[in-house]
Amino acid sequence: MSQSVRKGLPSRTPEELPDQAGPAGEGQLERLERLRKEFEANAAKAPTGKSPFDSLTEQTSHFWSRHSRASKAAIGLLLLAVVGWLPIRSLLQATSTEAVVNARLVTLRAPIEGDIEAPSHLNVGTHFAAGDTVLRVVNRRAERGRLDDLTRLIEQLTSERASIASRIADMTVMQTELTNQLRSFQEGRLNQLTARGAEIASELAAARANRDAAQQALTRVEPMAGSGSIPAATLERYRRDAKVTAETYTAIEHRLSALQVELKAAQSGTFIGDTYNDQPRSAQRIDEISQRLNELNADLRDRDTRIATLRKELTQEEKRLGERAEAVLTTPVAATVWEVLTSPGEAVVRGQDLVRLLDCSGTVVTAGVSESVYNRLHIGQPASFVLRGESDAHAGQVVGLTGVASAPANLAIQPSALSKEPYRVTVRLVDSDPTEGCKVGRTGRVTFGQ
Repeated sequence: MSQSVRKGLPSRTPEELPDQAGPAGEGQLERLERLRKEFEANAAKAPTGKSPFDSLTEQTSHFWSRHSRASKAAIGLLLLAVVGWLPIRSLLQATSTEAVVNARLVTLRAPIEGDIEAPSHLNVGTHFAAGDTVLRVVNRRAERGRLDDLTRLIEQLTSERASIASRIADMTVMQTELTNQLRSFQEGRLNQLTARGAEIASELAAARANRDAAQQALTRVEPMAGSGSIPAATLERYRRDAKVTAETYTAIEHRLSALQVELKAAQSGTFIGDTYNDQPRSAQRIDEISQRLNELNADLRDRDTRIATLRKELTQEEKRLGERAEAVLTTPVAATVWEVLTSPGEAVVRGQDLVRLLDCSGTVVTAGVSESVYNRLHIGQPASFVLRGESDAHAGQVVGLTGVASAPANLAIQPSALSKEPYRVTVRLVDSDPTEGCKVGRTGRVTFGQ
């Protein structure tokens, strides 16, 4: 565009420019329309050869220059208000001066003395589920003298029991043989006595017949002797025969009675005779064997009782030896290795600290506050925690107000590490997820509710 055309445009003072604010309620489009009309009017008065576009550009640039200064002023005022409100709001809210995410430590100690056997993956940061084996303590010098004594005693009693059982079996066989022998002897003796009884019964029948015949003959001759038909000597002979036959009958009858007594005794197992005792030798031997069997059975029961008792003691001693010889350390809860205080092959003593585990199931926040804030807090008061560098707030609750007293020593980070303020507060995070990690050691700010 030529210089002559630009000079042809009438120059306007700032007072003559339209007010950018415009009338009340006038919009941006209306102000642009006013500018367009003024530009057309000026373009009609301008010399020929001046571009209308140049005039429009000049007017628009001048307008936005004044508008930009107003916008910057408005933005500055807004920032000043925001910056001034933040300190005021911080003064109105109760917040901590410093706070750190914390968690409880679980210390695994050696239950026995011995050498450490740890897996190769036991390192700081290793996660274990509840009940997993962390390491083992093996004591190869555990005292096992009592266990060896019990084992030898049980073996000795077991050998004695086997010997007694063998003797019982042998004597039982002998007793059976003698019993069979006695039974055979008893049966034979009964048969013998029965036969003798039959024989005596026959003799008794013959003696009865002789007695009756002699008595009848005496009865016939006695009248004849009274008449003198027979001599007196003949009468005496008949009388003697009658008496002898009668006595013979009586004797045989007594013999039969004695035999019946012997037979009855033999049937009951007692043998009566002139040439032997009341029992045969086999019966006496059976009695001796029965008595010995009773003694052996008593010894066998005694061995069984002692073996059972010793085996119970052996089981208990094996359990005690197992506890003294080896100990398996497992995690009581799902935890992460925080600190390893030993190494494989190291000799440890009973009660020595071995591993410290971080229990992420109860994450807390340890915060330091000023005295004025501390005196406004109470147990159960709601709170929120924001990690430094993040904007998400985690809901919590005040669970500990230790003040300047010593805090629990089983925390991963000791509250004494917070040095800005001496008053300590413990906040439990109610919406923490253990699966996301404990985030122990991360810092942030705690804001306490009313």
